[in-house]
Amino acid sequence: MSQHITSTQRPPVGRRRFLAALGGGAAVAGLTACDADGPDGPGTAFFNEDRPTGAPTEPSKTVQVNQTVVPTFDERSDSITPALTRLADLSAADKSEKRMAYAPLVPERARRSDQRIVEFNIDVIEGKCVVDPANNVSTLMWGFRIGGDNDTACGSPGPTLRARVGDLARITVNNLANNVHPHNIDFHAVSGQGGGAAGTTVAPGESATINARLLYPGAFMYHCAFGDVPEHITHGMYGMFIVDPETPLPDVDHEWAIMQSEWYLGNPGEDGVSEFDRNRLELEHPTYVTFNGRTDALVDDNSLQMQVGERSRFYMVNEGLNLDANFHPIGSHWDVVYPEAATHPANRVIRGSQSTLVVAGGGTVTELVGYTPSTIILVDHALVRTFYKGCIGMVVVNGDDNAILTVGDDGLSAAAENEDTAPARAGDPNTIIIPAGAYDPANANIAYSPQAMSVAAGTTVTWINEDSVFHTITSGSSNGTTATPDGNFDSGEVQTGEIYAHTFDSIGTFDYYCIPHPWMVGQIQVTG
Repeated sequence: MSQHITSTQRPPVGRRRFLAALGGGAAVAGLTACDADGPDGPGTAFFNEDRPTGAPTEPSKTVQVNQTVVPTFDERSDSITPALTRLADLSAADKSEKRMAYAPLVPERARRSDQRIVEFNIDVIEGKCVVDPANNVSTLMWGFRIGGDNDTACGSPGPTLRARVGDLARITVNNLANNVHPHNIDFHAVSGQGGGAAGTTVAPGESATINARLLYPGAFMYHCAFGDVPEHITHGMYGMFIVDPETPLPDVDHEWAIMQSEWYLGNPGEDGVSEFDRNRLELEHPTYVTFNGRTDALVDDNSLQMQVGERSRFYMVNEGLNLDANFHPIGSHWDVVYPEAATHPANRVIRGSQSTLVVAGGGTVTELVGYTPSTIILVDHALVRTFYKGCIGMVVVNGDDNAILTVGDDGLSAAAENEDTAPARAGDPNTIIIPAGAYDPANANIAYSPQAMSVAAGTTVTWINEDSVFHTITSGSSNGTTATPDGNFDSGEVQTGEIYAHTFDSIGTFDYYCIPHPWMVGQIQVTG
């Protein structure tokens, strides 16, 4: 027996008004194809078209360059947006940069320090795709693929895009001629009308291009925002856009993209195809909750693989449509969490978290370390979604057994016999800590702790990086803004959790500093 539920209450924000605010006139035009989806309500103060557009938070100062005002910003002032290179001075990113990949793969970050023009080409595709292969369940899926990738027939989630903050993203959206519906894309990474939705609205057979400066770093959702936006999203029209900060996150052994989403489907027909169920959508009762679009996307042969001792980073976006996510690694911890995927270094990280909340339409960036051989199970800890609706992933940690977890007395004894000598740690003699927040100029006096140390010739001094970004220990002099190396020693990039050691055989005074953060200075005095 089926039951159709009809709401007699008009929505608080009319769809025509909502779409006008979201995507401008082009989005409103799309209502012609969607008028049967619901009533047009009276509108509320949520979208006040009469209010004049306000300017962004004023920067701390501006500079005049060839009659063009270019803002410059202090990372501790009201805004963290970067000083933008003039359009006339931008060059195209090297074609060798890998800008797009399909989850769980992540494009490698650009190894450059300047702003560029970065091209993205995205196809919109529609077709029947598998959601639950174990039960032979498919549905009509709308989604995105890398432009011209004719081998990809299912586009949910869409490709993961990657660029650097300040870049000009030049994004072309192609709605294939054999599709049925108009579509567009709202990029949460983009500032401006509807995140680019109006400018990317395309009917079947059309293409459109937007040019957007990327003002904030992080991991952002993108999704279709045409017509009945919930219907388009729940058909699978979403993806992730990673925008790297100017000071990049520390290198890790693995980076993966994970997107959680919901499917609102009715009972499968004889052909195994489940139709979209609007009643379930409006009740917020999903049939499936998945990672990366399918119940098997991150399990069995698709499990993620790492080794004991390696560090992995997860860019995670909760595509929704309706539910918050409770991202948890069973059998591990989030060693580092960048809340809300806000990766600018002015934001504080969380260390040693068990679960992290990811709101619908939001993201997070997490890291875990493979401490012991095991299978770490990634879940939404609202566990009905994992046990009954398909929200599960696996990270297989390979390597030798160790003392992190043992079973019984025999296991403990065996681990004790094979245990390595304890590494250097905070509090050990001749050890210098780079604490959390050392990158901040306000913490310059404790950036190397202790800042000065006296040792005897022949002593090995160890530095441990406990900050969330990489640092260097480079011998030479620095006045806080400019520095000159003297060639005595140089650690290279010391990533989060890594250790650098140097043995001082010569008597003398050795100044040192951090190359990317020259306000960080220290001194070693070596005596006879």
